[in-house]
Amino acid sequence: MFNTNKLYLYIFLVLAASLLSYILQNHIIKENLIIEYFQEQMGYERILRMIETRKEWAWLNYLFLPIIYLIKFSLISFWILCGTILFGYKVTFKSIFKVIIGAEFVWLLPSLLLIIWFGIFDTNYSFNDIQYFAPLSLLSLFEATTIESWLIFPLKSLNLFEALYLLILALGIKKILKMDYDSALSFTLPVYGSALIVWILFITFLSINLGG
Repeated sequence: MFNTNKLYLYIFLVLAASLLSYILQNHIIKENLIIEYFQEQMGYERILRMIETRKEWAWLNYLFLPIIYLIKFSLISFWILCGTILFGYKVTFKSIFKVIIGAEFVWLLPSLLLIIWFGIFDTNYSFNDIQYFAPLSLLSLFEATTIESWLIFPLKSLNLFEALYLLILALGIKKILKMDYDSALSFTLPVYGSALIVWILFITFLSINLGG
């Protein structure tokens, strides 16, 4: 994967993510689920207008996805580049960026798993079931509706997909820094791990303050 042309890899990732998003929005998150979820919070007519607005502007999700990915990959690449400078390694931003793109394919798996689960195995589900669907995470050990809302994101973020992402990221780092895998993992764990912790704390802080 890391040997594939960076542009082709990026385009394929965007197309794959867009396809999964389309299936999720059009075949999993059904209108009746939205109506049922919001019926106690707003009137029926207002819900229908919200659904129509959602349909009308759905194309924006696909338009902004490449931009969102570009920003995300750039921030992670910059953070890792700072780590390489701190640890005395020499590597280019472009090579790190390509590694980040390759590792990002891991995050297609949770969406794919969600689609398969609710599309085939558990077809009698609610909007809450989708919202709190977090297999292989710490959140799956709790009843999401009974814990503090600010705990949802950190518990959901600590999952096996994150661990798999870290392992694949280390594999890419091994290639571009020309080191053994153990050394690459020893470098990647604190560098990427620190970024993850900062991100979780930031979102949790926003959740507590905006939620309060």
